[in-house]
Amino acid sequence: MGSLVYAGIAGLAALGGLLYNPLKLRAEIVGLTRPLASIQNIHGEGLKIISDTVQCEDLHHHLPSGLLFAACQGKAAERFSWFPPLANFKDRKAADKSKGSIYVVDPRTFKSKRLSLDGFSGPFISHGIDLYSSPSEPESVSIYAVNHLPNPDYYTSSPLNATIPNARSQIEVFQHTIGTSTAKHLRSIRHEMIRTPNDIYVTAPTTFYITNDHHYREGHMRFIEDIGYHSVAPWSDIVHITVGSLARQHGGDEVGVAAKVAYSGMHNPNGLGHGANSSEILIVRAAAGVLVRATVDPADKSGKELKIVEEIQLQSSLDNPTYYSDPYASAPGAADDASGYVLAGLGRAMDLSSTHLKADGLDPVMVWMVKPSKEEGKKWDTRLIFQDDSKTIRSASAAVVVGIDPKENGGRKQGWLFVTGFFSKAIVATKIDL
Repeated sequence: MGSLVYAGIAGLAALGGLLYNPLKLRAEIVGLTRPLASIQNIHGEGLKIISDTVQCEDLHHHLPSGLLFAACQGKAAERFSWFPPLANFKDRKAADKSKGSIYVVDPRTFKSKRLSLDGFSGPFISHGIDLYSSPSEPESVSIYAVNHLPNPDYYTSSPLNATIPNARSQIEVFQHTIGTSTAKHLRSIRHEMIRTPNDIYVTAPTTFYITNDHHYREGHMRFIEDIGYHSVAPWSDIVHITVGSLARQHGGDEVGVAAKVAYSGMHNPNGLGHGANSSEILIVRAAAGVLVRATVDPADKSGKELKIVEEIQLQSSLDNPTYYSDPYASAPGAADDASGYVLAGLGRAMDLSSTHLKADGLDPVMVWMVKPSKEEGKKWDTRLIFQDDSKTIRSASAAVVVGIDPKENGGRKQGWLFVTGFFSKAIVATKIDL
């Protein structure tokens, strides 16, 4: 999650929430109206803990193989030493030793496998990822991953130059063949417009979008971004990246990289996801608890700028969105079609200001499913499908549903829900009704 929601929100909401509906909603989203002791676990059936999946911030379902791919940190202590998305720059030396990786989870066996990153020796501070497979080569998976590195230009300046960013985030590209235990590092991608990258949406092997979840990395203006709203701090953007080649560039990681702002003036754009069809791009405004349905703007001749189609309000902070396309529906939109948007978030995002540096902190979890409503006059049905008081899983930044064939499940319409978080000790899985 790229939004550190400070306790100042709670103060503002407490003062005005009863009189001013937007502040009242804000109070609910950040958890002011949701005391920790009141959060009851909603765990579905047969909860499972998937071993060796520490702090996996993002999770994707690779449909051709049926496997799940996750970006994980691997060692819990590393996230509390250095994590720029939560304005944590405490220990640069620890960051230099960080060895995050890409993990593959089999949703049938509930076992994980850490991929060996061939040709990659640098630190890996994991965050958002996306996958790309050509229809002609579904067994080949390109993995695009955010990596939040310390900025050597800042740490080698003498005296330290505060005008230089202390983090220099970039995108790593790996190639993996299904069934193997390795992912080959193809290249790193860096550009000055990749400032505070949170997540990635790949459109083709050499083109993708990234969200910059904040305009400011730290300081007083970052604080305003955190406690503000769209009308107060719409300062960040979504950027379209084009890369000339995925081969490693001897002239540097910036070679052949072009960038264009695809959408500007958005508050806290966070997770990105693939929607109900190939043209739908999902964006989450994390601190606002808003799912944004977007598409490429047909009026833009470059074919890169985005247009907002609709915004859907949820009742908690949100993070990376996913979409479950029901493979067992008799027809799209039919009565037995359980397709919908799956959204993971925090029950008390306001606590992150104190918990983000604590290895023993509590960050309760909420996961929502949004489906077209069958009720006349109502467009969407929103249902809380998973909730945890942080005792089983700490934080939720991504959730994926893998459907279960009703023919093998006594006719029941169910799926396995996989939930993970940037502070979680493991991915959890549970069977839920759809």
